[in-house]
Amino acid sequence: MASLVFNTPWLRVRSLPELAPTFLRRRQSSRRSFAVVACSSSPPGSNGGSVRVRFAPSPTGNLHVGGARTALFNYLFARSKGGKFVLRIEDTDLERSTRESEAAVLQDLSWLGLDWDEGPEVGGEFGPYRQSERNALYKQYAEKLLESGQVYRCFCSTEELVKMKEIAKLKQLPPVYTGKWATASDAEVEQELANGTPFTYRFRVPKEGSLKINDLIRGEVCWNLDTLGDFVVMRSNGQPVYNFCVTVDDATMAISHVIRAEEHLPNTLRQALIYKALEFPMPQFAHVSLILAPDRSKLSKRHGATSVGQYREMGFLPQGMVNYLALLGWGDGTENEFFTLEQLVEKFSIERVNKSGAIFDSTKLRWMNGLHLKALPSEKLTKLVGERWKSAGILTQSEGSFVDEAVELLKDGIDLVTDSDQVLLNLLSYPLHATLASPEAKPAVEDRLHEVAASLVAAYDSGEIPGALAEGQSGWQKWVKAFGKSTKRKGKSLFMPLRVLLTGKLHGPEMATSIVLIHKAGSPGIVAPQAGFVSMEERFKILREMDWEAFNKGESVPLEPTAAAST
Repeated sequence: MASLVFNTPWLRVRSLPELAPTFLRRRQSSRRSFAVVACSSSPPGSNGGSVRVRFAPSPTGNLHVGGARTALFNYLFARSKGGKFVLRIEDTDLERSTRESEAAVLQDLSWLGLDWDEGPEVGGEFGPYRQSERNALYKQYAEKLLESGQVYRCFCSTEELVKMKEIAKLKQLPPVYTGKWATASDAEVEQELANGTPFTYRFRVPKEGSLKINDLIRGEVCWNLDTLGDFVVMRSNGQPVYNFCVTVDDATMAISHVIRAEEHLPNTLRQALIYKALEFPMPQFAHVSLILAPDRSKLSKRHGATSVGQYREMGFLPQGMVNYLALLGWGDGTENEFFTLEQLVEKFSIERVNKSGAIFDSTKLRWMNGLHLKALPSEKLTKLVGERWKSAGILTQSEGSFVDEAVELLKDGIDLVTDSDQVLLNLLSYPLHATLASPEAKPAVEDRLHEVAASLVAAYDSGEIPGALAEGQSGWQKWVKAFGKSTKRKGKSLFMPLRVLLTGKLHGPEMATSIVLIHKAGSPGIVAPQAGFVSMEERFKILREMDWEAFNKGESVPLEPTAAAST
């Protein structure tokens, strides 16, 4: 893509003598030439100028994470400079654009917290903000270019254009338009118009020269104009092409900075020529690198979820998504990686955006989301997880002391709200036989586990354990201390057997709280019937019926029907 060397939105050019300002005119040459050079002035926003940026998605599908990051960088730049963030819908692809896709994009941007100052559902003085509603404006400027001679009517058929490309390919030349109608006489044009021959509007590209722009991320980018050829700005059906629409829109909406994906870099050459021809002020450009998959290819659906909506449905928080997207190609220069949206606005600078591609790491995204989940106020986290447990059919209620204590106990094992399902199901399940049959349980089994089990059953049947659990954690801890004395066990020799026999697992969250919660879960109206919960009473029934002698001999024992719930 072209890179314009400049420090100001007002472009000074040396170009066609008849089109250049008087003080730049020179002796006319038989060949067209063009150059764009820098001029010394302050960039927009640096000296009281108004910063205006835009995000311009096409409503032809869901909002891709790459598009979301581009929107985020525009938002952060605008907010950090006290400027305006404009949302424009580029829906000129009439066959693929839908209002459903537009609504989905708006929903995703709102979910991320990227509120726009102007655009659909908000309005503004530079509207309308859908390209499909701006056709009259495009035609007005196309006619202006036609009148000035900057564009001309091209009556070439599709077959002729295909043949030009084939000939260029054979000659190993760029597939550019040969300019057949660029020098046609008025009589030839009038004849084709009288015949009703369809025509496009083509822009006259200088035959010599180069174009440079100083991209705020990539630095100077330059290329020659002889690789371009005259290009179409209006199709034969009267519809404007993308590059023409974008230029007219950005100029008439007073956009000061165009921050977009690097795949748009080649478009800047055509757009710069149109800016110059219409004597529009030139914005500053910043082209953000692509988001890459782990194999360094362009991130696509074959790599898994790629849209913001998918991640929202998977249980990600907007805070985590925004934080992670910001770090894809940007950093504040420190080791810090945790940022709220407000902190990102404070820290963001376009100069710190990296021009190399950023790898999308779904594992790190999960980790980042977990940080933001745990940073939520406890009431908000509890409400979020409690509602999830109820909607997932695990609990019959979304609030109460059980929910409060369960969230507090299990939150460290949750990176996504949806993770909370499995951690709670693990707590409620009792895969004792599967655990005992595992090699990892062998030391605990050989430490006379059957004797501890017999003592536990006796304590439960005598009412000691139910009474202790009824008093909560303090009662339970007091009982455990007494139990350790009576069995002459302490430390791991005491706590590992208790964990295995009462929770059915070798590992898990803090044991005292876990066991008290399991006891509470047995109260009516807390756990849904389909959750596969094994109550404390049922656990002791399993322990009573356990054939330890057969087990110690290595004979197989049936797995509990609820064991699968823990996997």
